[in-house]
Amino acid sequence: MLFRSLEYYGSEILRKQSRELDCSTEQDFIETLINDMIRILYTENGLGLAAPQSGENVRLFILNPEELDLSGHSVFINPQIEVSGTFLKDEEGCLSIPGIFELVKRPSHVNLTALDQAGRSFSLELDDYAARAAQHEYDHLEGILFIDRLSPIRKRLIRKRLSEIKEEYGSGKRIL
Repeated sequence: MLFRSLEYYGSEILRKQSRELDCSTEQDFIETLINDMIRILYTENGLGLAAPQSGENVRLFILNPEELDLSGHSVFINPQIEVSGTFLKDEEGCLSIPGIFELVKRPSHVNLTALDQAGRSFSLELDDYAARAAQHEYDHLEGILFIDRLSPIRKRLIRKRLSEIKEEYGSGKRIL
């Protein structure tokens, strides 16, 4: 049985915009993908994971309901977000960029609309840390990494560590 793996900084898929999913024709693919993503998320002790991080260029992310108040939701298929509120700076990291944590400024509130695992539409209002996590994972679907939101000076300061991650993980993958 083939299992998906975590993609690391340097993997091309992390820089591509993801395609929408069709829940009526891709249900088996979606179920298998979600199961693999949950396995990766919990193996790596993550807060969230986007499909591109598991090697699939599709618009789906999951968030850890044990860590965030998500009103019973954890799977977000074809999400759309609207951000609002004040901009807050807080530390972010990413499973695909191990060992790097930086302050990132993001809006404090998100209105999120998505499909759940069964293909049913739902909407959520998220604040603070849950809003930050949703924006971080949504960025992955757009081919954006949190390090792209850093100032040029901060990017320069972590350049060596990013090169080390590329070298260490080579193909951008690690089998879990």
